Amino acid sequence: MAVRRSISEIINKAIEIPVKKDKVAWLQENENQPLKTILKLWYDETVEFLIPDTPPPWKKNEYEDEAKSLLYHEARRLKIFIKGGGYDNLNQIKRESLFISLLEDVDNDDAEMLCKMITRKSPKGLSLKTVMTAFPDLIEIKEKVS
Repeated sequence: MAVRRSISEIINKAIEIPVKKDKVAWLQENENQPLKTILKLWYDETVEFLIPDTPPPWKKNEYEDEAKSLLYHEARRLKIFIKGGGYDNLNQIKRESLFISLLEDVDNDDAEMLCKMITRKSPKGLSLKTVMTAFPDLIEIKEKVS
């Protein structure tokens, strides 16, 4: 049975593609809700994380292929970690331990990607403009006050 590409594999492949229109085509070809959720959280400045913006300590897992598709199922849990996601009143220690648990459950490359996501540092080779071209209604842009 073929193993589904992990979300980090899709994003990393997009980063490696040299031409913007090909990056856009790749992202659209691999479009799925978890990918769009992660890209929105990563690039949308209106999203406010309720966890520290530094990667927490977590233990890498040894599941390899078994964990590759886990983020597809677990992406819905990401709302726990953002303001307005329905869990704003959750105990902060519990929230942070749930994030660590998520990192320890998913594919190690996906976990690394989630850690980069919370820092808000966009990956070199995948610009906001490219993401917005691939998925035009995904990201809200804050109005610049002049």
